[in-house]
Amino acid sequence: MSTSVALDYSNLYELDDPIATRPFRLSILKHNHWITNDYAWDLFKGRISLDRPLKLGIHSGGQFAHFLWSVFPPIVCISTDVVELLQTNGIKGWSTFPVEVYERKSELLSGYYGFSVIGGECRRDRSRSQIVTRQAVPGGEPFEVYKGLYFYEEDWDGSDIFWVKSYGGIVVTEKVYKILKRAKVTNVKLIPLPEVELQALLDKYDHDR
Repeated sequence: MSTSVALDYSNLYELDDPIATRPFRLSILKHNHWITNDYAWDLFKGRISLDRPLKLGIHSGGQFAHFLWSVFPPIVCISTDVVELLQTNGIKGWSTFPVEVYERKSELLSGYYGFSVIGGECRRDRSRSQIVTRQAVPGGEPFEVYKGLYFYEEDWDGSDIFWVKSYGGIVVTEKVYKILKRAKVTNVKLIPLPEVELQALLDKYDHDR
């Protein structure tokens, strides 16, 4: 996407898992052992479709939420309320796939869909990030992070929801941010891209997702 003015990254947000313990966290049910990591990524990015629902169970937690994250990234589910919000506001760059979520007593937890990001993939631009040293705890082992998430803007197709590959993540526009905030959507973290921190050590595992 070509722009005549510089892109304001403070109006773009990373949409991420807040790692909360109370909301349900999902797992792939055992009889879906055929779901590989590559298959999950293809599903998440809308490259393939399902002819039957993906069956998911509860790994931990005990509360309903608008976003349900999983222990098998990048599988994530969104509620019917979120689907309706995105649809009625004409948000582009996302899709859904069928899922069945089962509670611990094998009761079906209805009202959820698998979430796919189909907006154009953007290459991450590490050169614009600042390298900062952090410590997880006082006196702990220091580690380096990239502060600020940036991407090659010519890759962006203008979608409201898109993906920055190479450990970038899901990115949403300010329009999506305001919609989710106004609706008080739960179990999601939204961080302005200049404030995002990504561990530098992940570079050695980079397979250019």
